[in-house]
Amino acid sequence: MDVTRTAERDLTDQQAEDIRRLQRAAFPATKEFATQRWWHTPPASGEQWLGARRDGELIGSVKLLFRTITTDAGELLVGGIGNVCSHPHARGLGAAKACMQAAQRVIAAEADFGLLFTGRAVRTFYESLGWHVVDNELIHRHGDGHDAPGHGGADDFSLISPGRLALADWPAGTIDLNGPDW
Repeated sequence: MDVTRTAERDLTDQQAEDIRRLQRAAFPATKEFATQRWWHTPPASGEQWLGARRDGELIGSVKLLFRTITTDAGELLVGGIGNVCSHPHARGLGAAKACMQAAQRVIAAEADFGLLFTGRAVRTFYESLGWHVVDNELIHRHGDGHDAPGHGGADDFSLISPGRLALADWPAGTIDLNGPDW
């Protein structure tokens, strides 16, 4: 299985369509997913895609973006993970895992930490890859510009992975994402 890294601005029309097709197959057909997937929002600077292909077909992908967040201890550069998926017919083949591991290598080289948000159903997947739950209060900006606290509720989690800094260096307190979540 080949995993490639492509800046969103460099995606060909075919690559973008492959990602849309994969995500439509992988994510539930609910209003939440239909309105929050990446193809409904403009690309942010530096967004990248890690894609796993088998026999030329895209069977897994991860979105990676870099953002400077503000913490009580100062600013940190995080590699934000989103849109992790594998095609339903390829589940169990390790495509999402391979993409996540590739993203973690990029984060280790280019960011202070990795940061992702997830629900209870897939939390153990990320923990098995070395991600750690943190309990910081989060602030993110909605599309209309106002700040909003946190992420959902008891079934929502924030997880970090070490990058250039060690887990012990993750600050306590409030984290301002300085924009929308991902």
